Amino acid sequence: MYRTCAFCNGKLDGDGGPSGLGVGRRLAFDEWKGRLWVICPKCSRWNLAPLDDRLERIDALARAARDGRVAAASEQVALIRWQRYDLVRVGKPPRLEFATWRYGERLRARRREQLKFVVPVTVAAVGLAVAVNVAAGGSVGVFVWNVPNVARAMYRGMVGRRRIGLVEPPICERCGTVLQLRARHVAYARVVRQTQADLALLLSCPTCRSEGALLIGPDAQAALRQGLTYLALARRDHQRAEDAARLVEGAGGPGQLIQDVARRELTLRSLGPERRLALEMAVDEQAEVAELERQWREAEEIAEIADGMLSTESELDAELRRLKERKAGAGDQPSS
Repeated sequence: MYRTCAFCNGKLDGDGGPSGLGVGRRLAFDEWKGRLWVICPKCSRWNLAPLDDRLERIDALARAARDGRVAAASEQVALIRWQRYDLVRVGKPPRLEFATWRYGERLRARRREQLKFVVPVTVAAVGLAVAVNVAAGGSVGVFVWNVPNVARAMYRGMVGRRRIGLVEPPICERCGTVLQLRARHVAYARVVRQTQADLALLLSCPTCRSEGALLIGPDAQAALRQGLTYLALARRDHQRAEDAARLVEGAGGPGQLIQDVARRELTLRSLGPERRLALEMAVDEQAEVAELERQWREAEEIAEIADGMLSTESELDAELRRLKERKAGAGDQPSS
C-alpha cells in the first residue's frame, strides 16, 4: 500500500484502523463492488487500494462500521464515526438512524466556547469590583451577581456581529441596499421552497425591513448555520439533541424536514428551539453527504478505469469471485 496520496503527494497519515492498511484515518469502502479507498487528509481525494487483499479489509471495515455512529447518511453514502476513524460506506447502505451524539457534542462545544469568554471576563470583573469595594468601603453585591449575565450578553453580541461569508453579497430588491449580512440579521429570515435548489432562504433587509433578497444553495447553508448558532445563544434555548433528531426522523429525513419548515412560513426566530436545532441538523447533513457523494462519484470513475486496466470485465469478475471463495474457504477451516 502506498504511503502518499496519488494526487497531491501528501502523507496518508494514520494506521488504517480495522482495515489493516497501515495508513488513513478516513477510509471509504463499497461492499457491493469490492472497492476500498484511503481519503487523503490534505486534498480529500480518494486513493484506491490494491485489489489483491481488498475484500478481507473491506469486511473488517464493515464490521467496524456496524459498531460506529452515523454522522450523516443518504441513499448512496453514509459517514460513520468509529473510535478515531471516519468510515464512508458507499453503494447500497442499510437504513441507518440519525446519530444524535454528533449534535449533542456540538451543543457542548458551543457551551465550552462561550465559557472560554464568559469565565475570564467574569473573574476579571469580579476581581476589579472587589478591589473597588475594599477601597471605597461600599457594597457591589448586585453588580457581582450580574457580571455573568453581562459577560454572556457581550459574547452573544460578538457572535451576532460575525459577518457571513457569501460568494456575492445580495442586494435588496425593495430598496437596492447591498446587504452586508451578519449572524443576527438571519433571525428574521425564512426558509422557502425553491424549485432550483434544495435550500433557499428569504432575507429580511436590515435597512427597509422588507423581505427583499433570496439566498440559495451553499450561501443559504452558510447563513443558516451562523444565524441558528446566534439564535441559540440569544434566546437562551435549552436544546436537546435527542428531541431535535426525533423531529428529523419523524419528518422523514433532512429534505422533508426542510420542506416542512418552509411550509410553516415562519421566521427562524419564531421556530421552537428543538425545530431550529433539527433544521441545523438537516442542513448540515445535506451539505456533508452532498460533498461525500461528489467525492465518491469522482473516485468511482477512477476506480472503474483502474480496475478495468487490470483485465477484461469478465476476468475481473472472475478474480473477485476467486477472492470471495478463498475467503469463504478460509472461514470454514477449523481454527487451530
